[in-house]
Amino acid sequence: MKTIRRVLQGFHSSNQVNRSEIDSIKSTVGVDKTLKKKYVSFYTCMYQKSTMWTVIAGAITGLFGASYLGIKFWAPWVVYDLKYIWTVMISSVLPMLSDIKKRKLPIDRFQETVKRDPQKTMLIVEKSSFSYGEGNARANKIAHSALSLGLKRGDVVAIILANEPDFIWTILGLQKVGVQMAFINFNLRNESLVHVIKVAEPKMIFVSREKDIQNPVSDIKNELAGIPIYHFGEADDPDFKPLDGVIEESSDQDVSEEFRKEIKMIDNCCYVYTSGTTGLPKAAYIPYEKVVKASWALAALNISKDDIIYTSLPLYHSAASLLTVENVIRTGATVVLKKKFSASQFIRDCRDHRVTVVHYVGEILRYVAATPPSSSDSDHCIRCAFGNGLRRDVWKIMSDRFKIPHIYEFYAATEMPVGMVNISNKLGAVGRMSPLLKMTLPSEFVLYDQATEDVVRNKDGLCVLAPLDTPGLLLLKLNERRRMTFEGYKGKESERKKKLVHDVIVPGDCYINTGDAFTRDKDYFVYFADRLGDTFRWKGENVSTTEVANILVELDILTDACVYGVEIPDNEGKAGMAAVSLKHSLKTDDLSLTQEQIKAIAQISEKHLPSYARPRFIRVVKEFEYTSTFKQSKLRLKQEGYDLNKVDSPVYYLNCKENTYKEMTPEIEKQINSGVIKM
Repeated sequence: MKTIRRVLQGFHSSNQVNRSEIDSIKSTVGVDKTLKKKYVSFYTCMYQKSTMWTVIAGAITGLFGASYLGIKFWAPWVVYDLKYIWTVMISSVLPMLSDIKKRKLPIDRFQETVKRDPQKTMLIVEKSSFSYGEGNARANKIAHSALSLGLKRGDVVAIILANEPDFIWTILGLQKVGVQMAFINFNLRNESLVHVIKVAEPKMIFVSREKDIQNPVSDIKNELAGIPIYHFGEADDPDFKPLDGVIEESSDQDVSEEFRKEIKMIDNCCYVYTSGTTGLPKAAYIPYEKVVKASWALAALNISKDDIIYTSLPLYHSAASLLTVENVIRTGATVVLKKKFSASQFIRDCRDHRVTVVHYVGEILRYVAATPPSSSDSDHCIRCAFGNGLRRDVWKIMSDRFKIPHIYEFYAATEMPVGMVNISNKLGAVGRMSPLLKMTLPSEFVLYDQATEDVVRNKDGLCVLAPLDTPGLLLLKLNERRRMTFEGYKGKESERKKKLVHDVIVPGDCYINTGDAFTRDKDYFVYFADRLGDTFRWKGENVSTTEVANILVELDILTDACVYGVEIPDNEGKAGMAAVSLKHSLKTDDLSLTQEQIKAIAQISEKHLPSYARPRFIRVVKEFEYTSTFKQSKLRLKQEGYDLNKVDSPVYYLNCKENTYKEMTPEIEKQINSGVIKM
């Protein structure tokens, strides 16, 4: 065991593999079957009790259990597992489980940080900075304001705010009194905006002081069933109620902990929206337990009070609000919050603020990598970056040119109860899932039909496991604990059932379908392969294909529309493409669009869709292909993409400068593929 401990401690500070120590471990655990059975029994007992020691003791004793089961656990991949167990399980999972058991909320951790170091800088926004003491005082004013407005524990407030200090004070203040929050995407318009607000059933709405965010809310106020709208700053709409006056008159002293004394870990903390398979965004339940898990997720990065974390991701996303902010307030670190990302100023911002940790999505680092090289590219204090969606070529540039020593790529989904993280700096990987780690995170990668996107089953009706190096759909086993934290979506209980897959390994079992496919290499590192279903990711945002299609078919000129994602070289994610059928095309072979039709499609897209959701390409089809279950078949459309050599009709591309669609020529296609024309 001493040898095992030395290896674990070595991996905590180094990625180097000592072959002699691996051999030593192999000989150390090469014990008789009686002893192996004892370790297996111990592991089984610990696993079933589901205590906070289960993951730690279970994973380590699982080494011996694996030997008993005939797994050659001394294979090279076990070395990575040992590092993972030490780094993730002990530094993150153990204290996280402790907080859950003690019912210690993230806001309680924030209070401890304030008491410990009130003068420490908490937040930097542009040229302004706020200490933990100042942040706490402002959050207290929000908490007291909420109480004076009649809000109580369990009520919901819809928050429509940008990356601004008000967002931080609001989420902290409302957590102090147990009020739920709905994080609204301020890019939404019209029907989509009405839907996301009403589905959360808020008692009131808090809207930004920015007029560009206030105006779309003003446009739909008559459809909000009398929900009062409070605004920060000034507002032009006389029906909006001022919030600043209420805040100014409120106390800046801590509210009593009695307001959150009755909160349970399974109670809902907030709603974060995901793309809807039925067209409109879904409000995912985020219980307090999941917020606690998020607040410890970066412990594996050794985040401390000395770190300064940079994020430009919108706070209405869980990655920024739950992952970044909650880890900052737990540790007493500092967050640099950017309202709008600038690739040309990125390194300068990091240098000026002495940033040590960067939060990214692949798209923003691709922009950074595309900037002209400079002698100051590596002149910074960044020790690591964490995020998701980073392409391998961009990863190499960030490591080689910008000298970022460690990149923690992770996989997570808003509504999913668990995720993965790559702590080994393995190029392109989002985490790992070995036979040993599956003992602590029961999951499977199964084969799926690319046309129907359904799981493939064998003659016994069970799922077929995907071999290594073959794309497999990730399924997470649904145990009792995950049943409590996977509540699904508010107002869409049927959508939760759609996420469940039964009879996976044995008859009667139940798994959660993540909707994402991955490959694994021989060392069990996991690589993202594709997103299935009715969503794709573009510009760091999830796009619902059904929502876009439903908007397009409102046009009288169209009989139907099929929306899907297509790849553009050297771009993160997939760009939206719409295949449409015209009413006149049913009677003719003409598959082109007139200027009036192009204008109509452009106008309805601009009016009703966020900029990232607008289709980048349009094509006309005479009729659609359908699967055996009468769903539109997108496989051939995806394979053809916008390639003029494959598409038998004109393709129209979105000219972003002129804000309209134009017919694509071979030369235009070449310029899009080479990056001359930005999409």
